[in-house]
Amino acid sequence: MSIDSIAPDHEHPPCRTAGHLFRYRPGRRLTLISLILALFLFACTKGPTEHSGISHVVFISIDTARADHFGFMGNPDARTPDLDALAGESIVFTDYITVVPTTLASHVTLLSGKYPHNHGTARNGFMVNRKNQMLPEILKEAGYHTAGFAASFALESRFDFDQGFDHYDEDFSIMVGQSGACQNQRLAVSVTNAAIAYLDDTGIPDNLFLFVHYFDPHRPYSPPAPFDTIYDPRGRADLAPIEVLKLRHDRTSESFMRDVQRHRLLYAAEITYTDHHVGLLLDYFRKRGILDKTVLVVTSDHGESLWEHGEEFDHGFTVHQAAVHSICMIRLPGGELGGTRTDQPVVSIDVMPTVLGLLGIPIPPDVDGEAANLAAVAEPAGSRVRFCQATKPLQVENDPRWTNMLKSRCIRCGSYKLIQTPFLGITELYDVVLDPNETINLLQDPGLDITALAERLQYDLESWAASADPLPSGFESSQMQETIQRLKSLGYLR
Repeated sequence: MSIDSIAPDHEHPPCRTAGHLFRYRPGRRLTLISLILALFLFACTKGPTEHSGISHVVFISIDTARADHFGFMGNPDARTPDLDALAGESIVFTDYITVVPTTLASHVTLLSGKYPHNHGTARNGFMVNRKNQMLPEILKEAGYHTAGFAASFALESRFDFDQGFDHYDEDFSIMVGQSGACQNQRLAVSVTNAAIAYLDDTGIPDNLFLFVHYFDPHRPYSPPAPFDTIYDPRGRADLAPIEVLKLRHDRTSESFMRDVQRHRLLYAAEITYTDHHVGLLLDYFRKRGILDKTVLVVTSDHGESLWEHGEEFDHGFTVHQAAVHSICMIRLPGGELGGTRTDQPVVSIDVMPTVLGLLGIPIPPDVDGEAANLAAVAEPAGSRVRFCQATKPLQVENDPRWTNMLKSRCIRCGSYKLIQTPFLGITELYDVVLDPNETINLLQDPGLDITALAERLQYDLESWAASADPLPSGFESSQMQETIQRLKSLGYLR
């Protein structure tokens, strides 16, 4: 069985390039359409539970989950039955991309609706500036009880990611160094059990905001039995660790490619394992009568490169589709509009304003995203411009304007995607509809039309990058010493 990238089952209109290309305008936070929608919903809604059918908001985040590893995203080999079933009750955004492929920065974006170069959290380990208005803060002020369950050290409260939560659970059971773990974390079973136990103990409030984070698809790929052999009966037996693969010089050998494929299958198994526990949580919601009173968001913070484009089972270095094409679905109360699939160009900055729009709560004026018009999701996709920016390598963080200024970044308009990597001096252009794996750089032999398109996209991308206005943040260094001490106690360091 092979889990491979798949071509999208939709097409985009081409970028409008004859002077009609939408340009990013610094300070332009909300489109007129989204503002009108938000005001209309606010005028028609007296409160979170009156006349709206919405009592709760549940936000499920699956870390490191690339879109092409789910059945509902078109992969017939993927075993994700619970999320596939949920997709039949939800609005599925098939062309959803994250603006940043790193856990903490992406989650701050998801909950603030802002690009990292505005909210200021550059990558894992940086602080979340408290001037950011995060979704749990806004909902708490609106009368919701807010509870969060984190599965990774990257979202620990020491980074102020917990702002706005009445209850924040970060009880990690897997420490640095154990089973190859690169940070403190816990398995999906622990997250699901903790969330269910909390709701059983405290009872279901009238209005609940629940944030549930699963981390399992992240390295190391170590799904528990019986999921470890679901795609390959050998599981991890005799499999060379990823670190060993990186050191091998002959990367074309049969044994090397076999180990790469087995790691890919274990990654797929991690997603299947996570799917199972999301299903258990959804079953609990149904039994408690929560689901049909809830706006349910299921998304991923970013994808994962599986030995593609020079990124070896990792993320954060590139903004290719493997790292930024993620999943996003929204289930409305009663499954309204369930089964709708849309290729509208949606971005992770849009999730927070969309939730607020559904609740009739005013959207903060400094939000970069737009509230998705769910009533028009079946309309043909437009040519909205979208941006992404990488967070690695750390060695190039020497631009005073913004920590990530010299790292890889991209602009997407219609089917075209231009990637710049300033610190390497590289520019790439792809048609991601015709070439979803980004194997043909159109700039290698461009005609006049492609050259003109690339120049316009590059201008817009550089204008967007130059608009960076980050809130102050800094690296929280206490984690480094704690990590060293843990590794020493486990015998990994002397």
